[in-house]
Amino acid sequence: MGARSPLIEAGTRPAISQALVLGPILIAAAAVLAAVALSATAVGDQIRWGAIALGLFCVGLLLSMAAIAGYRGLGLSTWRIGPWAVAWSAVAFGPATISWIGPQSGPSAEILPGSILRALWLIAVAMTMFAVGYCTGPRRMAGSLARWVSSTLTSRFTNDIRSPAVPWVLFGIGIAGQLELARVTGHFGYVGSVASSVTTVSGYSQYFAVFGECVPLAVLAASVRAYRRSSLGAWLTLTVLFIGAIVVGAVSGAKTSFVVAVLAVIIPRAMIRRRLPAGAIALAVALFLLIVIPFNQAYRAAARGGEVTLSTREAVATAPAIASGVLASDFSPTVLGQSVNYLAQRIRTIDSPAIIMQRTPSQIPYSNPGQLAIAPVVDLIPRILWPGKPILDVGYQMSQEYYELPPQVYTSSDITPEGDLYRHGGWFAAIAGMFLIGCAARIIDEVTDLRRGIHGAFLIILLFPGLVQAGSDCATLLAGIPEMVLLWYAVTAISFTRRG
Repeated sequence: MGARSPLIEAGTRPAISQALVLGPILIAAAAVLAAVALSATAVGDQIRWGAIALGLFCVGLLLSMAAIAGYRGLGLSTWRIGPWAVAWSAVAFGPATISWIGPQSGPSAEILPGSILRALWLIAVAMTMFAVGYCTGPRRMAGSLARWVSSTLTSRFTNDIRSPAVPWVLFGIGIAGQLELARVTGHFGYVGSVASSVTTVSGYSQYFAVFGECVPLAVLAASVRAYRRSSLGAWLTLTVLFIGAIVVGAVSGAKTSFVVAVLAVIIPRAMIRRRLPAGAIALAVALFLLIVIPFNQAYRAAARGGEVTLSTREAVATAPAIASGVLASDFSPTVLGQSVNYLAQRIRTIDSPAIIMQRTPSQIPYSNPGQLAIAPVVDLIPRILWPGKPILDVGYQMSQEYYELPPQVYTSSDITPEGDLYRHGGWFAAIAGMFLIGCAARIIDEVTDLRRGIHGAFLIILLFPGLVQAGSDCATLLAGIPEMVLLWYAVTAISFTRRG
């Protein structure tokens, strides 16, 4: 694991050549479907064909991008964030958009069909610029930085977890951080009162949130040790911590925690054993659709769906009964279909750029482009050093500004980097910004290249949800990276055996 293999490995050149041919073919097919969408008379058909065309276009971009970058396959099996971001966009902005067709309720009802169509074009251009930035950006700087980071880590640390206690220590730090964050904010993830998040914030809450990220890192450390040691104790530790991470994520009302915990097991397996556990992945998908989503829906409805919002303690107390009810239910194809439909609506990301393009600049003027540079710096300043630091809950502010929700409705709307860039300057900001984000993604992928060592997997786990799903604004997205890099270095120093 320590030595880096050549960029284009033996036997991969034919696959890269095929991708270079197939990518443009899919892009051309997407152009044909886009023409079909433009010629359709019914707006529902326009959205349907446009969404399929965008999904196909993103897949073509992914093939071309991976081939130009010299990656084997699509770059997905090596867990590079750039290709995964394009793949996610292919689904979240593509076929998932079809779920918008039909009567809408809530904030989605504010969006006009024409805005959805305009947003599809915005995403097509934005992802093109992302791919261009990823392939033509500062490759020399990325390579130099990656070599420096790799040599720094591999010269100091082996790929072996230093002690059986390491995963437990990380898990304890993560749980302590999440519990303290719940204490100072009054809510635990989704459950509890979230009013304090937009009114008062503790100077220490930022640190507690960062420490809470150690929970999936504990699972990852346990996975690395289990795959490298293959001892009974290592596998028992992995099993207990994996279940613990899923339970903690479930009672916080978060579905992403389940996915991240699964990734913390799959990524080391793929890198150490050189193959993906296809059966385990299929089982994880089935459990997610048949158990995790139904439980999450019922749990959230009980916690905040009634006339009274339950406290964190009250909400957590309802979890065992809800879990029992879900496990006792009939796992029929109907449940599976309902979960798939719900998932399509939840991952649908087109709403944000659509409502932004609908109301900016005609109703809401462009925001100052300078905020794109200033806001990440402001986010990075610890609140303990700046007690009067403004509360930058952009998602909550967007719910009021763009969806016209009352302030007492404490909900945070997705923004997406594409939508956030557009509201700060229109098409030019979106084009230039996505190019730079593509450059940044390439640098991160070079730094975390798992062919250099398993250490990069820890940073991938930390950055994967935010950078791949990318539902936040640019400032939040960028400001979170330095914090995660510092945590990565600290956890690496704690977890791995030092050389000589």
